[in-house]
Amino acid sequence: MKKNILTILLFNYFFTFAQESKVLTTLETDQLINQISTNLKQNYFDSEKTKTLNNILTKKLKKNEFYNLPTDSLTKKLTLLLRNQTNDIHFYIGKSNPDVEKDPIKELPKQNFNGGFTEVKILENNIGYIKWDRCIANDEAFRKIKSALVFLEGVDKLIIDISENPGGDGRSGNFINYHLYENPSYQSLLMKRCVGEENWYQSEVAYNYSDAPKFFDIPLYIITSKNTGSASEYFAFTAQEMQRATIIGKTTAGAGNPVTMVTMGDYFMYVPVCEIVTYEGKSIEAKGVIPDIELISNDLLNETLNYINKE
Repeated sequence: MKKNILTILLFNYFFTFAQESKVLTTLETDQLINQISTNLKQNYFDSEKTKTLNNILTKKLKKNEFYNLPTDSLTKKLTLLLRNQTNDIHFYIGKSNPDVEKDPIKELPKQNFNGGFTEVKILENNIGYIKWDRCIANDEAFRKIKSALVFLEGVDKLIIDISENPGGDGRSGNFINYHLYENPSYQSLLMKRCVGEENWYQSEVAYNYSDAPKFFDIPLYIITSKNTGSASEYFAFTAQEMQRATIIGKTTAGAGNPVTMVTMGDYFMYVPVCEIVTYEGKSIEAKGVIPDIELISNDLLNETLNYINKE
C-alpha cells in the first residue's frame, strides 16, 4: 500500500493522550458521526460491515446515545463500538494533536533503531540472538540486517526476539525470511484484499536475492509478547504456519489489518483498509499469534534460553 498505510500498532499509545473534557454540541456530534460514516464508506475494506456500522451509528444517534458526552468519553465509546462490531482492533477515533498526526512509520527510521535490529550477539552454546524492535525497510536497513546475519553465520541455533516490536514496514520481515526458508512457498501463504477490490492477491513482497548467509537448517525460535504487533506478528505467524520456528513467549496483540489515517476537523480516525488472511482463510486479527511455548516470567530471553538448553 501507499505511504499513508500504517501497519504499526500504536492504538494503545493514543489512549494515553489527555483529551479535552469539552462536551460537544448536538450539531458538532451530528457532524462527527456523519464524518465517521463517510470515512467508513470511503476507506473500510468490508462494504457489508460498513453498512451495518452506519446503521448502528444512525440508530444510536437517534436514541441520543452520543449526545452530552465529554470528548474523550465519546471518542472512546465510538472506538470500542467499531472494534467490537468488526473485530478490527486497529480502529481508532481521537482528538487531533500535532504530534499524533505525524505518520509514525515515517518517523521511525530517524530514531536509533539501527535498521530495526537493536541488539545482535552470540550467546553461550553458540546461540545467535537478534533483538528486532522495529520493522524498517529501506536500503540502509537491509544493509544492516545483512551485516548482522554475516556476524551470526555459523551459529547452531537462532533466536529472533520481537517481543517489543510493534510493527512497521512488512517488507523487512519478507527480506529476513529469504534467509530463513529454503522453500519459497512461504511467500504465498498470506493473501490480501483492500478497499474497492474484489479479488485476493499475494500479500507479501517477495525478495529472492541476497548474498548474506542463509540459516535454512538451524533451529529457529521467535520470542513474542502482547507488544508484538502488526508486521512483526505476521513474521511470527508465517513461521508458525510454515512450521519453520518455535514461537515462544506470550500471545501477540492481534492487530493485523493495515490501516490509514483520515482527519476530520478537530478529530482523526484510523480505518482498516485491507484484510490479510492465509489462503485457507485464517486471520490473526483480534486473535494474535498464540505461542507454541507460553512463558510466564517477564524475563523472556532467560526463560527461552532455559527452554532451549533443556531440549
